[in-house]
Amino acid sequence: MALTGEPLSFNDVVLGTNLSVAGRYLSLTSISIVISALIIAIASVFLSKKIITTKGNYVTLLLLIILILPFSFYSYINVLFGPNGKLAEGMNIASSKLNIMYMQWNWNDNVTYNGLPMHLIQTSVRKSIPNSTSEERLRYLQEKKSIFLSNAKHKTIIYILCEACWYNQKHFRDGFKPLIDEGYVELRATSPIYGGGTANAEFEMLTGLPSNSRKLTGIIYQEYSSAFKSHADTLPNSLKEKGYKTFAAHNFHKNFWNRDKVYNKFGFDNFFGLSDMDALPPEYASTKKAWQWQPDDYLLYSAALKAIKNSDSEKNFLSLITMSTHGPYQHINDYGEGVYTYQINEAIERLSQFSMQVEKIDPDAVIVVYADHKPALNKYFFENKVFPKNIFSKIGEEKDDDFVFKTNVTPVDFGDVPILIKSKDKEALQIMVNEANGKPFFCVTSLLDKYFIQSGLVSFNYNMEHVCGTKENVNYEELINMTPEWIYSMSLFQN
Repeated sequence: MALTGEPLSFNDVVLGTNLSVAGRYLSLTSISIVISALIIAIASVFLSKKIITTKGNYVTLLLLIILILPFSFYSYINVLFGPNGKLAEGMNIASSKLNIMYMQWNWNDNVTYNGLPMHLIQTSVRKSIPNSTSEERLRYLQEKKSIFLSNAKHKTIIYILCEACWYNQKHFRDGFKPLIDEGYVELRATSPIYGGGTANAEFEMLTGLPSNSRKLTGIIYQEYSSAFKSHADTLPNSLKEKGYKTFAAHNFHKNFWNRDKVYNKFGFDNFFGLSDMDALPPEYASTKKAWQWQPDDYLLYSAALKAIKNSDSEKNFLSLITMSTHGPYQHINDYGEGVYTYQINEAIERLSQFSMQVEKIDPDAVIVVYADHKPALNKYFFENKVFPKNIFSKIGEEKDDDFVFKTNVTPVDFGDVPILIKSKDKEALQIMVNEANGKPFFCVTSLLDKYFIQSGLVSFNYNMEHVCGTKENVNYEELINMTPEWIYSMSLFQN
């Protein structure tokens, strides 16, 4: 870990292409530890022969091994027995009670908490990198060449991932009124995630590829960052080739979810993290509550405005990841809705101010605000019937963390989120909203591309012709698996 900055993963050990990576973990100290462990193990075997052990002890030891072994491989329960089985449900509840979990958002902490052997088992569930035949590669390249000739429509395109920014007609909508009053048009979409895993929502919007299909596994940036090709076919790379300056910013650590590695491959000219941003002005800092640990979104929007003003191109694409509304949400004589409402009001005020400043620079700018997922207000959602009882295998008494979802829940159950879009092209906007409403993120971004961007991305074009634009009635599971493996392969991995 000290040599590479990342813990060893299962794929580093078994893939020939990664043997050099695994080798970097070897040092005189690590080799000495392994040899010492082997010597102790051999010595223990010889000593055990000289110690009298009863049959009862052997039986007890065997029973303990039988009880513990399933938890060592609990990551495979869904794979082996399916998410709908009673065994998978029981293991899910038992693992939760024993606090056995895969910290996929932080591999360093996962190794510290679970140990390297368990970490290797957990990371072994990752699906293999998608492949393509020579005929499929040729088809992809021909399609890419034929659709890339179109010119992008707008000079300023901004995607804003608003962290856990959720509302519906009954809950929290007043907090978003400044944007609605400013002319933003609303629609609903289906996020692939709930309460966390932001990178997968972002991945769908930037690539037009489903993140939770049978082609990929886990948090995509975390699992595949080293495997992505150096120039992936993504929205920022496509726009970059059309003369756009591409800028990404997130008012948090740059290496979280491996964004510092992924963004370079995805085509961002610059990526600003919290360490690159200015200090928060005293008039904002002085109003912070004791429970507000999140960096203020003012920092994000300030950096974004500077990027637009200082750009050496008239055309700019920005992808901004907010932070002010990140959980957890403290329960102060309620179920967390008081803290969440305060954070939303503050965050939307900052966003609205930014939006008005952008409009002064470019009145024709297209701004897309999308919630990556619902906030993890499990108790509030349960009590207010946003979530029905039957999607939980365990109902918590008070804490949000005490709720456990059933293993067979899908984004259809938890993924409804708002998207707000601002554009002067009202006719195109209304058509796009009608077609995109209720669809998954990868379809929404494909429709945005069709009506407002025209990036020339093959995945967007394929979605419109064969997936999102079809009139067929298909369920969510079928829809996310309609994009073929060769599109993933050529977009992300194959040169």
